[in-house]
Amino acid sequence: MPASVGRPRKYNSLDEQCQAHAESSAKSYARNKTRINKRRQRKYRAANPCVPQSMTRPSQVSAAPTHQNISQPKQVVKSLTKRLLDRAHAKNTEFMTLIDRSPRKYAEGLYLRFMETVTRRTPRGDDDELCQELLKIGELIKDVTTFEDRILNAAGVGDDLAEAQQIREGIQEVERWLEDILCGTLEGVDILTKAYHDQTLLYQCVAK
Repeated sequence: MPASVGRPRKYNSLDEQCQAHAESSAKSYARNKTRINKRRQRKYRAANPCVPQSMTRPSQVSAAPTHQNISQPKQVVKSLTKRLLDRAHAKNTEFMTLIDRSPRKYAEGLYLRFMETVTRRTPRGDDDELCQELLKIGELIKDVTTFEDRILNAAGVGDDLAEAQQIREGIQEVERWLEDILCGTLEGVDILTKAYHDQTLLYQCVAK
């Protein structure tokens, strides 16, 4: 039997380590998706006690919309898509304000503040701030997705739709970074800390 059989694979380069962590994080999210969504819903209900429980929902983007290509005058369509795109950009401005225009520093700050909550009394830490920030980002994604869907229905595939998609995808990337940290809190503080020191958390793996 070859000597290499049964040995754990070694990842030599940082890129390989980042890729391995990304794959592990995706599997962790799949395992913990229900727990994560329930946590988000509890946090949402705590922050919005007047909202009926049946109205709470995870921040994941819904299935692709049905494209209803209803003929309208070009000028009307152009005016509508411009308004929708302006609203999408306004949401992106909200997002940039939330993260203080520095996605990496924003994610880093959340990680460090979470680690400050890890004590003898709370060895697993307190993920309240992480969940609250994910809720805020989830609402922004939901709003931009709505504008994106309406642009698609009004004008079909084109530059305006691509621009709205780019806005959504930029926000979703940061959402994935926070979900990666949150998954780490569920897998164990030691695992999360190791990933941080190895520089393989998702937000650490992007180009600086």
